[in-house]
Amino acid sequence: MAVTLKRRGPAAPKLRVASTKMAAVGDVPHGTTHEDVYARLKRAIMSADYVPGERLVVAKLEKVFGTSAMPIREALRRLVAEQALQNNPNRGVEVPQMTASRLMDLRRVRCEIEGKAAEWAALTITRPELARLQEIQAAMNRMASSESAEGYLDLNLDFHFTIYKAARSPLLMPIIESLWMQVGPCLNTMRGEATLGLGMDHHEAMIAALRKGDGAGARAALQEDISEAADIILRLLQN
Repeated sequence: MAVTLKRRGPAAPKLRVASTKMAAVGDVPHGTTHEDVYARLKRAIMSADYVPGERLVVAKLEKVFGTSAMPIREALRRLVAEQALQNNPNRGVEVPQMTASRLMDLRRVRCEIEGKAAEWAALTITRPELARLQEIQAAMNRMASSESAEGYLDLNLDFHFTIYKAARSPLLMPIIESLWMQVGPCLNTMRGEATLGLGMDHHEAMIAALRKGDGAGARAALQEDISEAADIILRLLQN
């Protein structure tokens, strides 16, 4: 059964909608061409700026991006083709609902593919990349300590993709991005008061393993991180 992730009392995640701020994170472009809009929407989906069941209305996105409908429609079309979004005849373009079986399949595939990327990264990661991971981790810990969720999942996205890029596999990156576009909206629950900061121990273990060149350790820590988040989302889906 498909279930929408909704607010559930004080421990529920704080839902965010897309904003112009999403273009200011990482290397996402600021422009208004089709490619720019596509990149910004893709990142917003991956970092849970949109949640399952949410509609993406062209007229509203025109105001967000400060552009005409054409580049937005083309970006939405691409994202539908990539299974990040779906075209519902009755509602238009929206974020797909998540089911327990789909979530478990995503977990299985992510553990294999992203785990392999972490394993490869242990052999090729650079000192500046390790320093960047430590910097992101420190920022996430500060947010968790102060219970400040704004931007938390953007940093989580940057943390993971710093590792994946360190694997030096251009062929692997689009596959991982596709997986994150499918699971990203459900990660919204990790911004809740009861879940903010969970998984930081796995991040620390990843950094330690990568620093030692321990591919198996990096892979195991990454898989534990994915599995813990999936278990939390699964419990919410089953409630």
